[in-house]
Amino acid sequence: MAGRINKRELFRRTLSATGCMRALESLPVWNGLVVLNYHRIGKPSDALFDEALWSATQDDFEQHVRMLKSGFDVIGLFELPSAIRDLQSSGRRPWQVSRFAMITFDDGYRDNHDLAFPVLKANDTAGVFFTATGFIDEPRLAWWDEIVWMVRSSVRDRIQLAENWLPDPLALDNSDRRSVIDALLQIYYRLSGSRTEQFLNCIAEETGSGRAPAEVANGQWMSWEMIREMSDAGMDFGAHTVTHPVLANVTAEEQNLELCESRLRMERQLERPITALSYPVGKRESFNGDTRAALSRHGFDWAFSYYGGHVSGSGVDRFDIPRVAVESDVSIEDFRSYCALPHVFAKH
Repeated sequence: MAGRINKRELFRRTLSATGCMRALESLPVWNGLVVLNYHRIGKPSDALFDEALWSATQDDFEQHVRMLKSGFDVIGLFELPSAIRDLQSSGRRPWQVSRFAMITFDDGYRDNHDLAFPVLKANDTAGVFFTATGFIDEPRLAWWDEIVWMVRSSVRDRIQLAENWLPDPLALDNSDRRSVIDALLQIYYRLSGSRTEQFLNCIAEETGSGRAPAEVANGQWMSWEMIREMSDAGMDFGAHTVTHPVLANVTAEEQNLELCESRLRMERQLERPITALSYPVGKRESFNGDTRAALSRHGFDWAFSYYGGHVSGSGVDRFDIPRVAVESDVSIEDFRSYCALPHVFAKH
């Protein structure tokens, strides 16, 4: 039925409407670590890029940071081991309240430096930035932004892909074209790494837009100078591969290269150890046993996923630290519910 809401959303709205959500924020109703994940801060400046990647305006992000500081110990990567130990011991001492939060960013967009960093610095708060080194070294559109660019640049009224990708044509009959973009992204997520370029070339041909020229990416990414500035100011950095593949879709050898090269590149630039990685896309099926083996082989201590959830302290999987997506459709009340009852609301 149109307009029908699920029980979890009804519960959230009831708590918000009655004022109970604000009360729960200050009560010791749970112990744990909640890790928030952002991509971009600000407002979409160009409809030809993926507007879904803008997680919050700068003002909303500042409100998020202040909320987290008021109810949590906000930590960086250096404090993560002690926080995990604290949570594990709190399970044996139920009167002990330990609530931690971590603020993370993926990819390396320039607004992380221009808009997020000033907010974190002004609030004396650590952020963790997982950066895809290839986008910094050779700026170009990321594959998801290029898919959006090709679809929204097209003047055609439909596209028809090969049957083994999508048997039915997709109509390009509105200015937003979000449903088409989402359908193409879902296909990309499932493709083996050997077929992704072929898929992008097919979209380029069928839309008539061609592949995005390099200059389209001007100003999209941070520079190494910006990253070093942030690192020197107390921000933490982790790896996010070189080219942002879905790791489980590429060979074990390619995974080794992506993890090893991204870590070494960041360590050379920052002159500090890189101990953590966040998985590109980050779904349960986005990483596998080969990924875990490569993480161990190359000395990573932690790896972060992206399908919701929080760390309670028992049974922590150091190569699957869950994160909660802060995306363009997350309201302030949604965010408040993540903080108040993450074991109820902070999951997909």
